[in-house]
Amino acid sequence: MKQLTALPENRWARVLEIQPGRLAPRLVEMGFCKGSHVRILYKAPFNGPLAIDLGASSVALRVNEAELVLVEEVKGEES
Repeated sequence: MKQLTALPENRWARVLEIQPGRLAPRLVEMGFCKGSHVRILYKAPFNGPLAIDLGASSVALRVNEAELVLVEEVKGEES
């Protein structure tokens, strides 16, 4: 289990948990539900936002927001 920010670009992962906090409900509303598949499309330089593919949609998250999402990499799925 690792933070979403530790995932390499274009590698699929499964959401295991959203860490509690005031942003947790908003992340779930955006589609970061337990068991959903996500991948990082792009990491902006200098600790900038991440573009994340949620399958049906894409979102941008700040690094501190993405750190609340805990994932496990799904082996064998690469774009």
